[in-house]
Amino acid sequence: MTEQIKTITDKSQFQLIIDKFYSGKEVFIKTKSGNLILQFLGYSQNQVAFRIPRVQNVPEAVIIYARAGNVTINGKMKYLERNEDTFIFEPLLFQVLTSVRKEDRKELPSGEASKNVVYIEKLLSDFIIKNELSMNEKKIDQIREIIKFELSKQFHHIFTYFIHEPKSDLRFKRFQADITPIFIPDLNKKADEKHEKDYNFYINEIYAKDYKLSSKKDLISEISIPVLIRNMFPFGYIQVNNTSSMTDGHLASMKRMALITNELFRKNGFFVPEEEKILVSDMSAHGMGIVFRDRRITRFFKANSFVSFEIKLPTGKKIVLGAVVRNVVFKDTGIIRAGFEITVIDAISEVHYDEYLDMLKVEDDKKAAEDNKKTEETKKADEDKKAVEDNKMVGDN
Repeated sequence: MTEQIKTITDKSQFQLIIDKFYSGKEVFIKTKSGNLILQFLGYSQNQVAFRIPRVQNVPEAVIIYARAGNVTINGKMKYLERNEDTFIFEPLLFQVLTSVRKEDRKELPSGEASKNVVYIEKLLSDFIIKNELSMNEKKIDQIREIIKFELSKQFHHIFTYFIHEPKSDLRFKRFQADITPIFIPDLNKKADEKHEKDYNFYINEIYAKDYKLSSKKDLISEISIPVLIRNMFPFGYIQVNNTSSMTDGHLASMKRMALITNELFRKNGFFVPEEEKILVSDMSAHGMGIVFRDRRITRFFKANSFVSFEIKLPTGKKIVLGAVVRNVVFKDTGIIRAGFEITVIDAISEVHYDEYLDMLKVEDDKKAAEDNKKTEETKKADEDKKAVEDNKMVGDN
């Protein structure tokens, strides 16, 4: 959580900031596909130079950042020129973000022989799903017809939306933030205190902006329900409206329809997970990182996109979780790291995950104690050796 953000535009301070945060540090440039690691070369006359390997051009305005402890420095810079792999920028301003990491991040081993090596597998991402749906419009149309046929027996207005569709959708954005169904039993009746907040949000942020629906004054009720991948994140939703009030029984019917829709997609061969295993580099209570070299894999990990995958722990237990991609970093060694924030995890998986982190902590504490013991033993041996040598010198004298 960010505690403080300070913006610096005074150019007289730029030299101090660059020397402190960029010189000799890991520095990154933010790009659409991920964050590239740079090599700081120098700063003079309000121009800063970086070496950026394997890059031909950059945007006119860029963000170049570095971290030191709990401080992140974001430099907004204007591109000036390049000479081979050396790029020159003019710093415009710096933002200093001070935050506190509230959880311990555990680095995991990468050697195949280690008992604690961990991989993610059976990956699904919203990128994979969008692509798959875009290439199978005929199958989707058939599924839409089945949905419409089944629901037309109960509801007057039926609409379906899926993630690959080009136009932005208000309800889908809401389901990306909250998978709770939208249930408006009767627009003409004021919601009770428990549902007042949801009702007001629907009226002001959805109904008022859905001009086609709001123009049909005879439709006075709505249920919209997301269709979910692994019961974690939405790839679409089904909306129904009626000319009369709706009840909990209608809501139950819609929940069943969402499950049927998911099964229809599965039977039509959609959403087959990627089988490739990707190495986990670190884990914490609310996040993790993975590392890989194959640049083709980065298409699954766009910043702020949603992913779901399985983890088989060295203990033999399995975890299924959903996460948001927070960053992708390209290192000059050719290694690519993606960082995730865990957003959805079932109760059993959460217990297995926490138990594994506790096990790693015990092992770390044990190793630290052994290292301290060895250090003390070495120190005592050196002191004993020195005492013997001192006594010998006294005897010789």
